[in-house]
Amino acid sequence: MYAAASAPGKLLLLGDHAVVYNHPCLVTAVDIRYDAAVQRTESSVLEISTPELKQRGETHCISIYQVGQIYRRETAFVEAAVAQVQQRYGIRSGLKINTSGPARSYGLGSSSAVTVATLAALDSVFELGLSRRDLFSAGYQAVLDVQGLGSGFDVAAAVFGGTLYYVTGGLEIEPLHAIDLPFVVGYSGTKVGTVDLVKSVAEQRRRFPVLIDRIFAVIHDIVDAGRSSLIERDWNALGELMDIHQGMLEALGVSTAKLSALIYAARRAGAYGAKLSGAGGGDCMFAVAPTSYKPLVEQAIADSGGELIRLPLGVEGVRVL
Repeated sequence: MYAAASAPGKLLLLGDHAVVYNHPCLVTAVDIRYDAAVQRTESSVLEISTPELKQRGETHCISIYQVGQIYRRETAFVEAAVAQVQQRYGIRSGLKINTSGPARSYGLGSSSAVTVATLAALDSVFELGLSRRDLFSAGYQAVLDVQGLGSGFDVAAAVFGGTLYYVTGGLEIEPLHAIDLPFVVGYSGTKVGTVDLVKSVAEQRRRFPVLIDRIFAVIHDIVDAGRSSLIERDWNALGELMDIHQGMLEALGVSTAKLSALIYAARRAGAYGAKLSGAGGGDCMFAVAPTSYKPLVEQAIADSGGELIRLPLGVEGVRVL
């Protein structure tokens, strides 16, 4: 049997870093999609082909009885997804898995999208009848198996799509009615590793637990207020909250000179507010801007060395193709 599935990336709006510590966040699915095609075989081998391996003319092959023991960097999230299906549903079958997607991910959640797409395709091939919650649970555990830590908001965005109010580990996953989000997204030009930045903040929290937890508490309040602003489409208020949030992230030391340059350029050009998105250290920022100022904000970001990312937001979650 054969099946293919597609899952989107994500843009974290509010709740950066605090979401790792049982606080909520707001996240929206981004139309930068990653695909996984799964074919069942009669062998005892898991054969994986990814864009990176294809460029080198390679395919990664491993015994189905060794899946989940040691993860190869290029195929780790696919292997972890297969391992979850093996462990949860007792399935041992030869497989050929081919993943594809945009050459550049901009730090918008490619690993989680590939994980979820793989799980959805496996679900279809083996007719497991998994619910969205089942996909989230398996996907979140697969990401934890590879990275060792994470809050799971990117997995939730890949599974459920749309715009979500999310609490660590999927304790709450609430779809929000948020359409036509007036955001301008800029890429700083630097791709960073989330895990190292999360560990850096964890070390700060170890040294200054009361101070860092107070910052997280402020971010929690910003998320709750931002949820209301988003639903009510009060973009001015949301922009103010984004600016305060950026100050909290500056205090955590996760912003960079380049991100700050893009953020302040957007504000000067008329944005209601702007902040980084995600772990920081590079990757993306975004601004909320009135329609009349959006071209000026885009130009300001571009003039400051940012790469504009024009992608639909709040898009559909995982789907079987």
